[in-house]
Amino acid sequence: MNLPSINELVAYRKRREPALGVVLYAHPDKLSVLSEDGKRYSVEPKKVVLLTGITVPETLTDSEKKLEMRKWRRELEEKKDSVDMETLWECVVEEQETVSFEEILELYSGAEQVSLEQRFLLFWAVDKNTVYLARGENGYLVRSREDVSKTLRILELREEREQKAQAAVSWVRSVISGETPPVVDEIHGEFLELIERYVIDLDGYERAKEAKGFLYEAGLKEVESAVEFLIKTGFWKKDDDPESKKITFHFRHSQRALEEVEAILSAEEDFASLTDRTDLEVFSVDSETTQDIDDAISFETHGDQIILGVHISNVAHVVSRGSFIDQGALDRAETVYFPEGRVDMFPRDLVNKKLSLTAGDLRPALSLFATFKREEFTLIDYSFEATVIRISKNLTYAEATEMLRNTQWGEFLVSLTDSLRAERINKGALIVQLPELKIRIGDQDRISVSKDYMDSPAHNVVSECMILMNRLSADFFDKNGIPALFRSQTQDIEPEARELDPEDVLFPVKVAKHLKPSFVALAPEVHKSLGVSRYVQMTSPIRRYTDLLMQRQLISWLKEQKICYSESELEATNTHVSLATREIKNAQRGRHRYWFIRYILEKDIKGATGYVSSKGYSGFNVYIPEFLIELPLSNSGGRVFDIGSELSLSIWGTDPLRRRIRVSPT
Repeated sequence: MNLPSINELVAYRKRREPALGVVLYAHPDKLSVLSEDGKRYSVEPKKVVLLTGITVPETLTDSEKKLEMRKWRRELEEKKDSVDMETLWECVVEEQETVSFEEILELYSGAEQVSLEQRFLLFWAVDKNTVYLARGENGYLVRSREDVSKTLRILELREEREQKAQAAVSWVRSVISGETPPVVDEIHGEFLELIERYVIDLDGYERAKEAKGFLYEAGLKEVESAVEFLIKTGFWKKDDDPESKKITFHFRHSQRALEEVEAILSAEEDFASLTDRTDLEVFSVDSETTQDIDDAISFETHGDQIILGVHISNVAHVVSRGSFIDQGALDRAETVYFPEGRVDMFPRDLVNKKLSLTAGDLRPALSLFATFKREEFTLIDYSFEATVIRISKNLTYAEATEMLRNTQWGEFLVSLTDSLRAERINKGALIVQLPELKIRIGDQDRISVSKDYMDSPAHNVVSECMILMNRLSADFFDKNGIPALFRSQTQDIEPEARELDPEDVLFPVKVAKHLKPSFVALAPEVHKSLGVSRYVQMTSPIRRYTDLLMQRQLISWLKEQKICYSESELEATNTHVSLATREIKNAQRGRHRYWFIRYILEKDIKGATGYVSSKGYSGFNVYIPEFLIELPLSNSGGRVFDIGSELSLSIWGTDPLRRRIRVSPT
């Protein structure tokens, strides 16, 4: 190649694409060029693909030369489609596999002389073309008729889609402005699905870039605006939002899993390998709305001994490891509870008809039988058995409390569990029973809000029975060398936490600051908050996958089989479940806040009484006991408040979709 002239405009390869440069210095081994972005680069002569013969005035500054190159690029891009590439390609497609630019130039010009500008345009059209020719090492590869046909079809479809997208953008804008009613046709539905998937998964959606571009063009520049549009068109219901939609979208059970459920439901029950304990009077205690019942209790007296039975639904007996049902449950990690309803870890039919401990039904269970001295309530012995039981009653907490108070054995059970609690307190447990704000959505989306106080005798009995099951399971795993996911909390509890007054209106906020996080590990350590030496979670296998893991570990040992999971398998599964659980907890908190703010709006609540709870970087926070919620104080006008001060608050700026609620002093 000849060396270019100083100030000559050249085209050179930059990551295979043609770039423009003005030559500042030329040497056989190296060129110095001013690039289109105004920077100076060293370029190997072999990377120069076209000497244009066009020079720019040397009197121009670097900035002016940069503008000149940009002008050239703009003109080349505008005019390149005027070159008849199809005719040029037809001349060589049956004759050659490769063709040089000089050969193309000869075909293009024939006997006529072409100007430098025409030659430059031809190069640009050829080099930027992706249909008929492809860049090769020495010239251009001539694409086959089949390849060209496929490429043209792809471009045609792309153009059709771009036209559809532009039409959809115009439709969205006109709906937003009110010029067009939000009537959705098939084409609009396609783009509404694009919006839906993006607001659900954001950048995790494979077409996120396309979706963001469409939303920007349509004027929907925030996710919440896109959601409002989906609702306006009727594509989403009034109270749909990304958090609930994401869970329901990704929690759909596979067809193969549903087929397995059908097979299980139609098969004969097989309890032959289980110990028959249908002689026991077994009852469950749950809230009024609970349908996925994991656990139940039995109570027997034999002379000077009491046998407490804790029975957990034997999901492992029904769901095989590695089945499609099991894989789906692993992916989901746990059941999701929204105010508007639950999204099950297992298919709903399987839960209701085979797993849930419903009254009157035979159910496989993993049973703990703990034997205590009748007078001292000291633990003598315990054992685990894979059993079949028949649930006598499904009780609410109120019904169970009534039964515990009015039966002799109920009084014994309360005394026993009180003793278990006292033992834990003596070992350092911090017993905190905070009320929860329960939000339920009834018929016609009627919102009810109530405080759930979990300090009744029935609550205490159930809590202590489940803690007993979990700590004795952990003890069993440890003593027998069974790999397990032990839950521990090793940080000391500050003495101030025990000195807090439960009657203090700010007790929930103050005590929360002293609660320490627990962690999961393969080695057992103390759980100081619970006052136990070791602990696992395994009382909720219908709704927590890690509880099912622990159940399978214990049952495989009882059956004298190979232990179901190795330590490495447990660790890997727990990592996956922990990530999924974090996302679920965030979604549950978000939906709870959504419905709470909807309730405030629906009831037209304009004010509340709050108490200054803390001072943050940007101001004060207030706790509102009526709603068990702590919120930042807005528009306080720079005023300073004492912690604990009672304030009359104005509630404003409520926006459920954006999870926004503001309070300020009246």
